Amino acid sequence: MVNVFKEYTFGCHGIPERCFKFHGQPMSFCARCLGVSIGHIGAALNYFMLPMLSIWFAIPGLLIMFGDWYLQNKTNLYHSNISRLLTGIIGGYSVGLVIWKVLDAIFELSKV
Repeated sequence: MVNVFKEYTFGCHGIPERCFKFHGQPMSFCARCLGVSIGHIGAALNYFMLPMLSIWFAIPGLLIMFGDWYLQNKTNLYHSNISRLLTGIIGGYSVGLVIWKVLDAIFELSKV
């Protein structure tokens, strides 16, 4: 079977042990990048369907993702792909929250 994910890295390192497997083949993007993508999609859906959280909720979310990355990068602590996925979702939603809040502010300013 051809691994269709190998062609699309989306800028991720794609280290096989940090990637989920699809039909026995590692995806070319890691669990954290997958989580970030899910978080971005969640923030976009949130923007169009529900009131957005305050931008201040983004700071702890970004710190959680950065802390997980930093601890994994600078220490020998093992982080499972599930924890990478969860912190990626939290961080991705936080980045998406900032992006949508900034776009919302630009839209509001352009109405004047």
